[in-house]
Amino acid sequence: MDLQFSSTHSRYIRKTNRKRLTQYQVMLLEMSFNANQRLQVDCKLELARRLGLPPRQVAVWYQNRRARQKIQTTEVGHKAIQLELDSVLAENRRLEQEVGMLKFELNKAQQMLMVSTPSANLLSSLSASDDNDHASSSSPGNMICSWEDAGVLPMEELYSCLISPTCQSYNHNRNDLSIQSLPS
Repeated sequence: MDLQFSSTHSRYIRKTNRKRLTQYQVMLLEMSFNANQRLQVDCKLELARRLGLPPRQVAVWYQNRRARQKIQTTEVGHKAIQLELDSVLAENRRLEQEVGMLKFELNKAQQMLMVSTPSANLLSSLSASDDNDHASSSSPGNMICSWEDAGVLPMEELYSCLISPTCQSYNHNRNDLSIQSLPS
């Protein structure tokens, strides 16, 4: 037990006998560190002589200073990554809001289409050129569909209803907006 007490006591005494570095010593060590972060033996001895410190204390100061610099570099990198993450999260929130708005507009457009045309009318207006050949008649190339027959609003009218509060429609000739496929 006495042996443990004496070793702890001697360590405590060694720590209390250390003297703090003066501002001049710290300034000279910092200037030397900025010039060269790794200390050569001859430079360490010369610096210790100029500062009036043991070479071991100069070496330990350099080691601690490199550790502090590494921590600072890591913190700066962490802050840069955090700023980038914040930027990406803000962009993600903005895009989610935009998707929500677009979904709302899509639902509004679908509701307008449902109001303007019953689904039976839309299905009956799509006709095939040959009733016997179901595979070829249902293909988009063989379908003939016009806006007037289907009772569907043209795209310009639909868009104007979406963006204007009064839903004023354009006066287009509906015959000009028919879609017909080329014969195969």
